[in-house]
Amino acid sequence: MKVFSILKSGLFNNSHPQEDYFSISNKYPIFVVADGVALNLDNDSEYPEHSGAGEVAKIFCEAVIREAEKKYENFEEKDIKEIFDAGNMAALEYNISRGMTKETINYWDVDLFSVTTSFLLIKNNKAYWWNLCDSGVSLFNDKGKRLFVSPDAWAVLDKFISEKFSNITGKERIKLLHKSYRNAVDKSVGYGVVTGEETSKFYLNTGVLSINTGDLVFLYTDGFENYFGLKEFIDLFESWDDDLEIRLNKLISDKAKENLGKYGSEKTLIAVSINK
Repeated sequence: MKVFSILKSGLFNNSHPQEDYFSISNKYPIFVVADGVALNLDNDSEYPEHSGAGEVAKIFCEAVIREAEKKYENFEEKDIKEIFDAGNMAALEYNISRGMTKETINYWDVDLFSVTTSFLLIKNNKAYWWNLCDSGVSLFNDKGKRLFVSPDAWAVLDKFISEKFSNITGKERIKLLHKSYRNAVDKSVGYGVVTGEETSKFYLNTGVLSINTGDLVFLYTDGFENYFGLKEFIDLFESWDDDLEIRLNKLISDKAKENLGKYGSEKTLIAVSINK
């Protein structure tokens, strides 16, 4: 098994602090990424130098790895949600420590610090995974064919929002979305992110993939999603040369210059190659 990881901050004009984070176990093939959800601010407000969402991403990932390591030797599929719970509880504790509760937030510039996430644990030729919101998991075979991609909550939610909130825009739309649809009890009309709320788990997608020699498994935050449609991106990992990181950095830079909005946001990637 070979593992490659990279975290790229937003390119060129992105002045936000780092809000992505990832952790990899030193003991077992366990991996997790998290993407801190950016705070909403009024136009005359400066973004905080230190991000609460970025801190939750770090706290969440580290808590998940600790819990997964404890369970690895006797791991079963049912343990996935208990591992998630450990990270979600760590997020809750941090939010409380910062005074962020349902009673104190305004769902705009004072809001729960939250993250999206994906996770992977490999054992006995099985890849156990989760994803929440728009962080993802993808599986490719040794021919470069994408065999699996985890659900993207926004693919469905965008259509719902545009129809439901057609007469509400900007700040009021976002506040309503956060208040009424984030980690909502009725998951048919909501979406989930890690906040410490128990209902985050309602939206957690989980599963098990059979993995074979030559397969590639990717964990990523949403900034990498558009790269999976690029043949040159997949080819980099198919060949997995010694200069992989140099060539990937060049591709990222070139694509960001070509289309900053599509390719230039902060992004995290973990690639796992099942050795031939």
